[in-house]
Amino acid sequence: MKTEHIVYWTYTLFFLLLVVGVFIVPFLAFEQDMNSAYDIFGYTCHQKISRSECIFSDGNNFWFGDCTTQNGSFIDSVEDRETIRVQSDGIIGWKIPICARDVGIYSALLIGGIIYPIFRKIETKKLYPAIYLILAIVPLGLDGTVQLLSEMGLMPFLYESTNMVRLATGLLAGLVSAFYAIPVLMNMFGGSEEYHRKIHKK
Repeated sequence: MKTEHIVYWTYTLFFLLLVVGVFIVPFLAFEQDMNSAYDIFGYTCHQKISRSECIFSDGNNFWFGDCTTQNGSFIDSVEDRETIRVQSDGIIGWKIPICARDVGIYSALLIGGIIYPIFRKIETKKLYPAIYLILAIVPLGLDGTVQLLSEMGLMPFLYESTNMVRLATGLLAGLVSAFYAIPVLMNMFGGSEEYHRKIHKK
């Protein structure tokens, strides 16, 4: 197997395991203690339940949705970060261990990796013009930055994003980033074209 293919499959497998892990934690939480898993993911994300999605169940069915009502209210408390379970009228929800924005980013990095060979040869090391990546990241950057400045009192208005916006901007940024991350990895770890030409001549 070519070095480039090993690099590609390593990238794809990494994000597959990451995304599966992210979604399996709340499902397992219905049956067993998953606090340790939440603690591990806590090193990568703030885990605010007000900015996260949950897996809900009524005992018969499961569905994906906002853990809390998205009403534009900013919440900054230890409880908001540490709460992993919500319950209302017999419906229980377990928080996905990363925020909605990160769910979008990681899921899109995986999707981008899966569809990458449809649009480009795996061995390709040439990068697309940087402007496309910048344009894809701008919505996420604006949403997060304005929200942060608002929280710090540096904006003349209070802005709290919604999980739908966080998820959408994360998906856009992650999907486009995959088409830059893979060729970057190819340049870092893939075999040289000259090397492969020598191998094929022998």
